[in-house]
Amino acid sequence: MAEADHKILSAEIKLGSQYYFYMETQTALAVPDEDNCIVVYSSIQAPEYAESTISRCLGIPEHNVCVITRRVGGGFGGKAMKAMPVATACALAAYNLRRPVRMYMNRKTDMKTTGGRHPMEVTYNVGFKEDGKITALHLDILINAGIGTDISPIIPLFMVGAIKKYDWGAFSFDIKVCRTNHSSKSAMRGPGEVQGTFISEAVIEHVASVLSMDVDSVRSKNLHTFNSLDFFY
Repeated sequence: MAEADHKILSAEIKLGSQYYFYMETQTALAVPDEDNCIVVYSSIQAPEYAESTISRCLGIPEHNVCVITRRVGGGFGGKAMKAMPVATACALAAYNLRRPVRMYMNRKTDMKTTGGRHPMEVTYNVGFKEDGKITALHLDILINAGIGTDISPIIPLFMVGAIKKYDWGAFSFDIKVCRTNHSSKSAMRGPGEVQGTFISEAVIEHVASVLSMDVDSVRSKNLHTFNSLDFFY
């Protein structure tokens, strides 16, 4: 930051959440089978997750649980983790009643429980030269994870990977994943990478605006070289 001709201090970015709005809501059909087995037809994107969860819930071996995904009906990440509660509840009812059970969520309930993309609050300090070359960037990021863990602990990893697309010079960050009283947030179409890309481009555009330069010129000035790639990665 000491090498900078100009500085932008304590600038803020606020990123809201986003609902998946897939074509079909969460649904499952569970059918008891012989030899203490159960077959579950679920719209889940990751059947192996449901299989292990149902196994633990019912207290039976995983090889006694067969989860089949015939079609997802639109997912975008919303039916990876968030389909498990519906599939598991359906399986539990079918296992105890010894009869087929089908469940599906109406759109309102689905929107309340699925969570969506992680909202964030970002504060950044950036230093840059007169020609648009950025010499230092520091980010303070608060991630709203909601009430549950889900995939939130790995969101910072994806974010940093996306932010490092430019050579920021001296780059530092403090990312906190926050538990709140909101619905649990989950994976959604490039989780973390979308927010990281937005933050990067917002910083670049802010610098270009202060210098009254073309934004593409600032982007070009801060693209990686072989040496910076070797350093950043």
